[in-house]
Amino acid sequence: MSTLKVQEIQHTGGTTAQTIDSTGRILTPARPAFRARIAGSTGGHGDNGTLVFETEDFDIGGNYDTSNGKFTAPINGIYNVGFRAISTTNASGSANGDGEAAYVYFFKNGSVIEGTVFYHYISGITNFHATLNGNTLLQLSAGDEITVVVGGEFIYSDTNTYHDPVFEGFLIG
Repeated sequence: MSTLKVQEIQHTGGTTAQTIDSTGRILTPARPAFRARIAGSTGGHGDNGTLVFETEDFDIGGNYDTSNGKFTAPINGIYNVGFRAISTTNASGSANGDGEAAYVYFFKNGSVIEGTVFYHYISGITNFHATLNGNTLLQLSAGDEITVVVGGEFIYSDTNTYHDPVFEGFLIG
């Protein structure tokens, strides 16, 4: 039996790809990952269409673009992407009403990704903000672009950061 003892694995250019701490935990500091939010700068309002999450909490690798809402896969692999928000019925931020349907899709390279609709039908309730959230695994090629698109109703944000819509993802492997 052989034993390989290392604390760090680096590329020949010096970039650390992996470290192992004294307890055996493996860290991968260069693994692509991001979390971006729509941080409402005005009172309650709604956004629809392709969403642009203009505030990054982190972006390891610089693969999310705050100007157009696109995450671009830097390498081929399996990615976990997710979305969270509450809905509103219009651009003014009003609550949803009976019979309305709020839904959001992930798009890849400008086309909807089948099986990625996050949907909420409001029935028998008025003055209600539906919660939309979900995540999925995607097999992406380097250069594939992922966006979040609201297809029904609007997504709510305001100056209270508790309501910030979130788009996030990371490379699994």
